[in-house]
Amino acid sequence: MRLSEKDENKKASMRNHFYLLSIMLFLMGCTLSPKKQFEQVRVGMEKDQVLGIMDSPQRTQRWHGMDRWTYIFYEDDSRFEKEVHFQNGYANYVGDVFKPEVSADEQDLRNDDANKEVEAMAQAHREEVKKAFPAYEDKVRGTNEYLYVPQFTPVQ
Repeated sequence: MRLSEKDENKKASMRNHFYLLSIMLFLMGCTLSPKKQFEQVRVGMEKDQVLGIMDSPQRTQRWHGMDRWTYIFYEDDSRFEKEVHFQNGYANYVGDVFKPEVSADEQDLRNDDANKEVEAMAQAHREEVKKAFPAYEDKVRGTNEYLYVPQFTPVQ
């Protein structure tokens, strides 16, 4: 028994749909996880390149003259927070959330110590100048030197 041309076209159409659906499922399975996508981001990339890989960030901010983009994603019940910092349109930091080497309070203490040291040096310099000024003034005026000593010829 032979299928009619209409049935054969229907069968071919279903086969094409099946192949198309199989390809779509395969491609969906091949999409990278956000963590794998982030691993493709490199220092030196432009903003549009990062957007092409990662899409829009969850948080953006201006920080110390740079744009700071934060991406938050979940994988295997773990939360990941990654950052990309841009300066002049190019990525100059890619990685985990940036944490400064010292806390703000500790940095304030360091700055206070440095400021006290500079102020002590400035005060010592002022004292030195204050002591040196009279000697300089005497030298300029010549008060400690004899400028003219007349020569007398004895009278006879």
